[in-house]
Amino acid sequence: MGFSISDIKNIFDRPKPSNAPSQKEPGAGDLPKKMDESYRVELNNWYSAKPYGFKMMTRNGGTFTMFLPINPSNLSINTPFATNIVTTLYGTVEEHSDVRYYDITIEGTTGIAPKFVRPGEGQDSSILYSQLRRSGRTTTPIASSIAAGGFFAKTLGVVNQIKNKAADLLDGGVKAKTGITPENSGYVAFHNLYRFLLQYKKDAAGTGGSTQGRQTHPLTFFNYKDNNQYDVVVRGFTMRRSADNPMLYYYSIQLRGYNLRPIAAPVNESLTQRLANLGLNGVDGSSVLGDIKSLSSQAKGIIGSFVGGINVLGR
Repeated sequence: MGFSISDIKNIFDRPKPSNAPSQKEPGAGDLPKKMDESYRVELNNWYSAKPYGFKMMTRNGGTFTMFLPINPSNLSINTPFATNIVTTLYGTVEEHSDVRYYDITIEGTTGIAPKFVRPGEGQDSSILYSQLRRSGRTTTPIASSIAAGGFFAKTLGVVNQIKNKAADLLDGGVKAKTGITPENSGYVAFHNLYRFLLQYKKDAAGTGGSTQGRQTHPLTFFNYKDNNQYDVVVRGFTMRRSADNPMLYYYSIQLRGYNLRPIAAPVNESLTQRLANLGLNGVDGSSVLGDIKSLSSQAKGIIGSFVGGINVLGR
């Protein structure tokens, strides 16, 4: 068996080890860039309260955003890793696939005076957030027992009764009024959230009246706290009411998500402004007792009621 001239030429033309093309190993600096492809962590979000919500894209091209009325009390995200381990005679074989799905459970309440009560139309949810932030809970004074959202509700109820009695004794006195309007109540917010998801299901199933083909995924869950969003499907919606709090609606939403990605335009809101919106910056809260003190000095008949209300402070 002999070699031809072309065979010998091919042997000498092969790259030698020193001339072989080098494979550049990924450096340590490439890993953070790869991690940011999933979503980028906003460092200042750790102390800020950011909104959560859904964005629906309809078949006819409309876009509607529904923020959760109040940030959820529980948010559970289960990430199944597609991994299979096979035991063989001589070792172990691992089979890996990409992470595709995320099981998301959202639990919370719409409250009595929530921050967001209705969906808004528009593509950019961050713009809608700044436009709708003045509705609902933001317009409610902390002087109302309802605005407290359960905190010191019993105490503030006694305080408001005292304040009303004092106002009756004074010329030109004005009784304390709630800052909650019926259209901004938690009752309306719950039903708007529920009907929003029902309308999404009709549009996704093609039973909403539109026969147009779909160009984009119908529903996205966005989480400004963690600066990420998912394409999701709703797998279940549970409503719960309790006799202990008959004015509160509790909900639980089960989602299956995929296509994890960052939010393009995060919301920028300082912690000071957030506390001011919630009435927790101490200014409005301290003015309640200040008003009571000025009224009680002119109406001595309410002192006994005020003293009786001290022992329920914080309940």
